[in-house]
Amino acid sequence: MHNSEDTLHRFIFENTDIRGNYVKLNHTIEEATQHQALPQNIHIALGELMVASSLLASTLKLDGSLTLQIQTNGPLKLLIAECNENLGIRGTVKWNGPIESIAPIDLIKEGHFIITLIQKNAKTPYQGIVPMEGNLISELLENYMLRSEQIQTKLWIHSQENIFHGLLIQKLPFNSSAEALDHDAMTSAWEDIVMSADKSFKTIHPALEASKILQTIFSSETIRLYDPSYPNFACSCSKKSVENMLRLIGKKECESIIEEQSSITIHCDFCNECYKYSEDEVEFIFNESEDSIKH
Repeated sequence: MHNSEDTLHRFIFENTDIRGNYVKLNHTIEEATQHQALPQNIHIALGELMVASSLLASTLKLDGSLTLQIQTNGPLKLLIAECNENLGIRGTVKWNGPIESIAPIDLIKEGHFIITLIQKNAKTPYQGIVPMEGNLISELLENYMLRSEQIQTKLWIHSQENIFHGLLIQKLPFNSSAEALDHDAMTSAWEDIVMSADKSFKTIHPALEASKILQTIFSSETIRLYDPSYPNFACSCSKKSVENMLRLIGKKECESIIEEQSSITIHCDFCNECYKYSEDEVEFIFNESEDSIKH
């Protein structure tokens, strides 16, 4: 059963080379953060990054996951949002010291913005470091898309009453439906659409239906709105992935941890799941690995 409040709509502006995505997240963010005691400013920053991850992932031919990660030299040490090909989203935060009074804009200054794209059939993940150019997460991503993908992109992200929503529009290099329109007409259409969103997006309550929101913002445009997709909270941690991680750590290191702590405990920061392994269980994991190698 899908949650009607959490949806992502793809759409196009008819007779132009401009496409868009609109996403609304409420329960997905609540579920992702329910085990994390987040101050309001941190909750807003993480919610905005989760919205951004879903908007960006939905523009890609994704068969894996997209991770947006912010690391700063200030009290906000780590801010992560991840979205997979099914719009399964998760996120977490790490910080030090008092942080409640810092504005969300100031939290992301003086740091690094890293985008990681993992495709299931790729040998290595793609990773790009985004310059911290801009005061908003949306501005950072706009600059990234222009530099790396060479696609004009604009994003708007806003929250109200714990409902987060975001709008992304892109001017594509070529679109057959816009063949008859000249370059000046396309440029003018892009500027009009951007201006409309700049003017209206943050004034509209996200509780409205997506179609109503888009019609209100772009009242002069003809929009083709496609059927929604349904984002949800999803964590990729599992017993198998944890055991693979222990194998990577190595038997000697695991034995050293057990000697010191009597067991190995792995905690997932995303979903709060706890995986605990006794000495016998760790021994079994490595014996199982050796048996598979022999065969």
